[in-house]
Amino acid sequence: MTETDLFAFYGSLRRGMENYNVYAEHLQYIRTAVVKGYALYSLIDYPYAVKTDNPNDLLVVELFAIADLQTKQIIHEMELDAGYIFSTLTLTEGKIGIYTFATAGEGDAHVPGGDWVVYHRTFGF
Repeated sequence: MTETDLFAFYGSLRRGMENYNVYAEHLQYIRTAVVKGYALYSLIDYPYAVKTDNPNDLLVVELFAIADLQTKQIIHEMELDAGYIFSTLTLTEGKIGIYTFATAGEGDAHVPGGDWVVYHRTFGF
């Protein structure tokens, strides 16, 4: 299980997206942030981020607090089952959990600007 109640979501768990609507009751929105050093890629139906440490790579995330242990566990298992790995990053709020991939897949589309919601709506997935 994760050691934090704070999470940075960049894909289907962002506000207005499909998984957000499932768990919204237990997600407390804090703010939207842009994190440097992460590149975003599309797998058509959902995105994944890869830590690059390149400050030119940007990732738009929404920060949420999840106090409900069951919701945290369900989301954690959903992400791990989909191939994500859990790690943390540090922002002004403290240690934030984030789910990423270890590397980018060959041929996966890079999402310019790192904003999945804009990309998703632009291309109508």
